[in-house]
Amino acid sequence: MPFSDAQFAAAWTVLEDRFSRKHNAQTVKIYRDILTAELSETQFADACRAAFRLDTFFPSPQRLIDLGTGSQGFHLQAIAAWDTCMDRMHRGEQITEPGSLERRLLNSVTHGQPLGLVETRQLDFLKKEFVTRYTSELAQQAAARTPALPGAPVEVPRVLQ
Repeated sequence: MPFSDAQFAAAWTVLEDRFSRKHNAQTVKIYRDILTAELSETQFADACRAAFRLDTFFPSPQRLIDLGTGSQGFHLQAIAAWDTCMDRMHRGEQITEPGSLERRLLNSVTHGQPLGLVETRQLDFLKKEFVTRYTSELAQQAAARTPALPGAPVEVPRVLQ
């Protein structure tokens, strides 16, 4: 269930106070839109509680999503995806699903060679490439889900003229 306006306002006020930051209405709306789309009421509460305790600087929307979902960031998700592929390979299972992000990236880093046929000494390099590309892909997907930011003001401030 999405969180209420009252719940958002209460948590936002505490976070702004904790980090000595004030945001304009557009920034607050963008945060609200992103977080509402990706977090439940419980996840939002957990994220704000964790950010209050753990963070040094005001958290980005993605940081709150990571805290709320327990995903621990794109890099760790990428490592987990690689580890899952390796575990499946060692068990003799199908490593990836057709059309999946994992399959597309594995094919890219191995140049189409099946992972099971890759020399062991190449695996560290392939893991690094896979993790880099996977992390980048997750970041691009997140950016694509971010609402459009307002454009530049029409009038140039006097200081810049």
